[in-house]
Amino acid sequence: MRHPDELKQDRSLAINGGTPRFDELPWEETGIVAEAADDVAALIRTRRTVYWGGGPHSKRLEADFAALIGRDRAFFHQSGTAALQTALFALGVDEGTPVALSDSGFVASLNAIYHLRARPVFLPTHPDTLQCIDEVAEWTDGTPVHTALITHFFGNVADVEAIRRSSGARYLVEDGGQAHGATLRGKPVGAYGEIGSFAGSTKKLVTAGQGGLNVYDDPDIDWRMRTYGHHGKSGNFEGVFPGYNFRGGEIEAILAHAALRQLPERVAARNATADAMFEIFDAAGIRTARPAVGLDCTPAWFDVALVLDEEWAGHRDWLVDALVAEGIPGWHYPALIGMPWVKPWMTSRGWWGEREEHLLGTERALWDRTLVLGTQMSPQDAGRIAAATAELLKG
Repeated sequence: MRHPDELKQDRSLAINGGTPRFDELPWEETGIVAEAADDVAALIRTRRTVYWGGGPHSKRLEADFAALIGRDRAFFHQSGTAALQTALFALGVDEGTPVALSDSGFVASLNAIYHLRARPVFLPTHPDTLQCIDEVAEWTDGTPVHTALITHFFGNVADVEAIRRSSGARYLVEDGGQAHGATLRGKPVGAYGEIGSFAGSTKKLVTAGQGGLNVYDDPDIDWRMRTYGHHGKSGNFEGVFPGYNFRGGEIEAILAHAALRQLPERVAARNATADAMFEIFDAAGIRTARPAVGLDCTPAWFDVALVLDEEWAGHRDWLVDALVAEGIPGWHYPALIGMPWVKPWMTSRGWWGEREEHLLGTERALWDRTLVLGTQMSPQDAGRIAAATAELLKG
């Protein structure tokens, strides 16, 4: 792999005044089912787009999504972030509650913990899979973990059963926001633990425009979740605890339901795109994150993640800008523990120590040289994008 200093001197790059390899960024699928427009228009004509207790389209979506995952119940939210926060609240997470959190994930999971004033217990990322490591006991030792919130990141699959056991967590929430349609040991992601949580925002496989779904079995969880997401009101009158307006709308439910009906085809298309990239990067000797060896799982790829050589730490952001200038839609995710507000906040609560300081260094060293390319494009475009990226990196 070319050294960053060498690539930064390459005058053929668009970022250095050269000609871009592609005239524009490739077209990327947003996930919205355009054919649902007539159903949305018909709904608008009824003038009933929001219901206090959830409308008929929301209820139908909940039933069908729960059945898909093999759960008894589901609750449709107005965002995936709302779904995560509601899930934690429903399990009894509140101020100071220790929540084991995979550092591999989107910031929404960390935000949900923060806004419930709970205590995050960060867990390390495996450098080969970019998922949470399986054995986390040394990272939770001495902390009575209440809930493990584990993300299946990039549409890849984490061994949530092993993580739950080794963390000692009483409860498990699976964050499958990027992994609709993925499986673990023959069961859909979201089928393990007390709650599976999914996002429905743009580019997701079950896209609602904005939206989120939790799946679960326990009727008590259902009551706490729906009450919390309905302003804390039990029924329409009595406020039993402070809550939010987290319910999903009928327009979004129609869009999500239309996407849900296409889920197998969508998963196959995303995986075909990922395979086109993997083939090229493997041939070029560029490391990509893949499932753990021996883990019985099938990803539903949302992103293809490249792990760059160690000398790229500190230069990755420049590379992303250079790729975008070439017409290559590069992106990156930071280490969650490295968010600038996390250490001051945890220090003020007495939650930051040597373990967190060590993990901050190792996670930053990994995530600061991780680059991602989305799978929301055709295999043909993916092949061209991957080939151009490999050429830049390898020379």
